[in-house]
Amino acid sequence: MAKRVWEAGVFVLFAVVGALSHGREVTLPGVLVTAAPLWLAWGLLARWRDPYEGPLVNLFVVWVLALPLGVALRSLFMGGWPTPQLLPFLLVAMAFTLPLMALGRRLA
Repeated sequence: MAKRVWEAGVFVLFAVVGALSHGREVTLPGVLVTAAPLWLAWGLLARWRDPYEGPLVNLFVVWVLALPLGVALRSLFMGGWPTPQLLPFLLVAMAFTLPLMALGRRLA
């Protein structure tokens, strides 16, 4: 349970920091639009290969697959299709989340 709370917290923090960095108001719907697809993708892939148990490669594999999937899902949830213009968003998401997910592994 604590792992799932940590994961959800990482994606919520990413959404909040992103909204603030773009000068947007932080709202529950706004946070959910960003965090929920990332968490959904992470949760699905974490069931396949637990990022907190076993070798460190498990964390990396889930992270490297879940973030692009989550960004694509976010685009679909927002009514669009994933496009190459999402690459900067994906790269920022990956750079922001990996250290925090690694910290979660360390604390688990």
